[in-house]
Amino acid sequence: MRTRVLKRVEQISLLLEEASSQHLNFCHIFQDKSSPAIIAEIKFASPSQGAIYPGSLTPVQLAENYCTHGARALSVLTEPYFFRGDIQYIRQIRSAFPLCPILLKDFILHPLQIKQAQVFGANAVLLIVAFLTPALLQELYTYAVSLNLTPLVEVHDAEELSLALELKPKIIGINNRNLRSLAVALQTSYQLIQLIPDTVFAVCESGISTCREIKAMITAGFDGLLIGSKLMQSPQPGEVLSALLKEYPDAL
Repeated sequence: MRTRVLKRVEQISLLLEEASSQHLNFCHIFQDKSSPAIIAEIKFASPSQGAIYPGSLTPVQLAENYCTHGARALSVLTEPYFFRGDIQYIRQIRSAFPLCPILLKDFILHPLQIKQAQVFGANAVLLIVAFLTPALLQELYTYAVSLNLTPLVEVHDAEELSLALELKPKIIGINNRNLRSLAVALQTSYQLIQLIPDTVFAVCESGISTCREIKAMITAGFDGLLIGSKLMQSPQPGEVLSALLKEYPDAL
């Protein structure tokens, strides 16, 4: 009997470790200032480019590839139609990497999507201001926080940023991609970062492809960068990330 009980205790320990990982403070990824805080993205397609990943790594293998090459956190697309994502990717990666901070990215419009994110093991969720009424944005934000999830509130212009700041969020993401034209303009980040208080972590999203751009964004005041397409266009995305981080100290 003792052996059986001890085996059950071992299983309980594993379950508790997995459960506790869901309460990781996503904001901790910004604490170390010795190198850029990169949120490396796992996505197999995009609305602007279609299929983008030329390799054969699974989501779990991609997560390992990123984490062993300097990623502070993972952004995982779960939206199936435009990005070829799957909610199961979150569960698979969480099971393999209990202590890895994971941001779930999807078009979140309903509280059940946030509950699902929490159950499957995400630590943070994306809330896109452009797709939500102020009332729904507030509802989803409050609900996410109640589940110990960190909302990353995404904006594209000054008006959306004003709405986002009313939430008193911990993290704001500035997306450089125009949702209508899908064109990318890094100037969006340079303009909006000036309006974000120092008490809010700022993440630059979309269009970052060089070490020089990474350094320019950090210098401008960003706490982290979310990079996807640049990395996922390589069969070994982690190696591209590693090269960018290696060049960072010498970038002009």
